[in-house]
Amino acid sequence: MKAAQTLSSFHHWLLHADQPGEGLSPVLILHGAQMHPDLSEVIAHYLNQYDEDSRGRWIAMHPSLIEAIAKDVSQRRLLGMEEPCPNCPPAGPCGLRKVVRALAGHGHIVIDSPHAPVAADTAINVFHVSLEPGHEGCHLQLNPGRFRNKILAPIIGDVYMEWLNCGMVSAGMS
Repeated sequence: MKAAQTLSSFHHWLLHADQPGEGLSPVLILHGAQMHPDLSEVIAHYLNQYDEDSRGRWIAMHPSLIEAIAKDVSQRRLLGMEEPCPNCPPAGPCGLRKVVRALAGHGHIVIDSPHAPVAADTAINVFHVSLEPGHEGCHLQLNPGRFRNKILAPIIGDVYMEWLNCGMVSAGMS
């Protein structure tokens, strides 16, 4: 799948996505990916090719679509979200974090939203990748200036799949 930029691509992904709480529902979060705007999409494409267990369900959610979902009550309901609190606008920072959390619950998603780290902080199936200094606690820290752009996705995807498949998640070493 490509980066979801339309509601129909979101609906297609959601139709085939895991139900929240089903299995591991893996999530990959990029920190500091602003200089590499297409990286999340390239990683999702790579994982769809090489992560056989995913059955082609990896997707990169475009930030404008996350905002569109947050603003539309019917789209939020599709994700099983409750009504937003009265003090929190649906497309405000709190509302966007809630949408990212709901998306992450369905798994097989690559997210580079600044709201993603906070939104997915309690899940054990989240793999964090830092592409700039200052993101302590990430599973993988890369200096993208030391690599050609086309090799970043395979490096991230391969390390992620090793982490997932070596039992680090089930051993509680997320």
